[in-house]
Amino acid sequence: MNTRRVLIGCAAAGLVAFAAAAAEDAAMPIAYYDMTALTRADLNDPAQAQRAWDTAHLVASVQGIVNRDAPRLFVRFMEHPDDFWFDYCRGESGWLTDRPVETIPSLEALLRRFEGALAGLVVYDERVPATSNLASTIAGIENRACLRYDPSSGSLYTAVTAMDLPFARNMTRLINDDGSPLFTGTGVIPGTELPSTGSAKCDAYLWAKHRYLDSGKSSREFMAYYIDAYWLTAPTLAGLTNSTLTNHDFFIANQAFFFDLHVWEEESPVDDAAQKPGTDAATLHQLLKSMYAHAGGRIIHIGGFVPWAWKYTNHGSAGSQHGPVDTEWEYARIISAYNGIMDADALGLSGMANASFYQHFPLRERYPQNPRPTGAQLREQGLLLESGAPAPKAYVCFYMGDYDAASWFNQQAPHWWQDPAHGQTLCTWAFNPNLDRRAPHAMHYVRTHQTPNDWFMFGDSGAGYLNPGMLVEEHRRGVSDLPSGLDAWVAHNRVYAQRYDLSITGFIIDGHSPGMGDEGMEAYLEFSADGIVGQKIPAQGVFRGVMPHVRMKLDLDGAPADAGATLASLAGVNTPQFLFIRTILKSPSWHRDTMNAATALNSNLAFVDPYTFFLLLKAHEQTSVAAVPRELP
Repeated sequence: MNTRRVLIGCAAAGLVAFAAAAAEDAAMPIAYYDMTALTRADLNDPAQAQRAWDTAHLVASVQGIVNRDAPRLFVRFMEHPDDFWFDYCRGESGWLTDRPVETIPSLEALLRRFEGALAGLVVYDERVPATSNLASTIAGIENRACLRYDPSSGSLYTAVTAMDLPFARNMTRLINDDGSPLFTGTGVIPGTELPSTGSAKCDAYLWAKHRYLDSGKSSREFMAYYIDAYWLTAPTLAGLTNSTLTNHDFFIANQAFFFDLHVWEEESPVDDAAQKPGTDAATLHQLLKSMYAHAGGRIIHIGGFVPWAWKYTNHGSAGSQHGPVDTEWEYARIISAYNGIMDADALGLSGMANASFYQHFPLRERYPQNPRPTGAQLREQGLLLESGAPAPKAYVCFYMGDYDAASWFNQQAPHWWQDPAHGQTLCTWAFNPNLDRRAPHAMHYVRTHQTPNDWFMFGDSGAGYLNPGMLVEEHRRGVSDLPSGLDAWVAHNRVYAQRYDLSITGFIIDGHSPGMGDEGMEAYLEFSADGIVGQKIPAQGVFRGVMPHVRMKLDLDGAPADAGATLASLAGVNTPQFLFIRTILKSPSWHRDTMNAATALNSNLAFVDPYTFFLLLKAHEQTSVAAVPRELP
């Protein structure tokens, strides 16, 4: 038998089958389920809060499963931005223009519509809140819909199990048959030979680690850090959209491992106060070490953020002595030591629906920026003198952030692109390009609607928020004890630099981590040669004669008149000056008004795009008689 002919035949048959499946999906109506009523539930009523949580979790798990291979189910959860993006995907973008839409009238109708895709239910126990995250992990791997155990009259559990759905009779239970907790924090972790940690919470995660992470059944690319069922103890703190349950769909579709653990070694978490201090943190390190091995040392994309309003900080009753930013930075330090990046869905824009649907949006191979400025153009503008030195001005570039979270980007991009000042005023956007994994539709939208006044750079740290200092092998000792992650970081970023025409990193966050030193600077030289802004780098200079760099000056907030006055006061008599200024969730109109207010007070200010900024900074460093070599701290 001709083996090559058989292989070619099999490949051809596979392509035919794939094409047939694609054609079938293209003809199939998009199922459209409106779940916005949940956002109007009275969360002060425990029964309504439980029903809202249970429904959102169940629907997100179903959506992740059925959208794994194609965009089949769209859930309307937040009127904005869901309506905007659904119209865009089916209209102007040209993506799903020809797909019919089938409105699903009820939850039962939704379950019946997709019952053939569901292998069963995974039932969890809110007395051990972590089991809700175990359920989401299992949902993606075993195609099971998530349901909180609650046999009381009126609960969703009682309603769904009474629907006589074939899949609902096949249950994976994270609770004993008699209704008692499966995980107790005593003896041996169920189903393993591992001794209990003394914490039911941590035992649950180690059970899931043994079963799904160590075995290689979960994703090699994704993890998910989202609040567990502890949310039910204080549902009014930030509303249902910030429960982040609808964010689960993408990570379920991609079979991610879910967790929610404290990061501080000297503390017990508020949701498991009886555990030995540091048990949560030790469990987190075990999960990340297993994931690092599973990923083969590649960069790991971790969705979610510290649930700081509920746990792990000194906010309200969250139970820690550490502030929210401190806890964020400690989390960043830890995951960076294992090559983890944050897709940082943080309060209060933490909610996002339909990423499993959007993930199939067809991106272009390349999105070029506006042409880079040249020295000749800057001379024509009077910014560069014939001597090659910059004109004596105070040069200001805004870092328009923070867009290191798909949830924030998904919600805010439509607002800013419809702002009356957009296109009329200079905008310097810091969108982390790896957000195209969950929000490719939004990335395509902003890059295909860019104007001559829109400029783009890498956001927090690059293609993902981490602390690059913790990629250096020396800094990992005593944390992860892993080899350097810098090569993996360079390889990860090069792909995004090429696709989105990026060569400047707008803000490298070091937080609690050591600075990245020469090793890190060499790595950034590989994909960000036109400039970097950081925290723990020299104040200003040019690395290896190629890459200009500067420290972030400050975060700017307040009314435009006040913010403009602050900027005007920064411009001193010693010029040229180079000021990189961070703003957070500010509109084009706010930036326009702030720039106008600043220049009215100080005409020597010049607001420039990041490429002009670093070209001028480099020219200054190379022509200044006073320039001296700057060593890294």
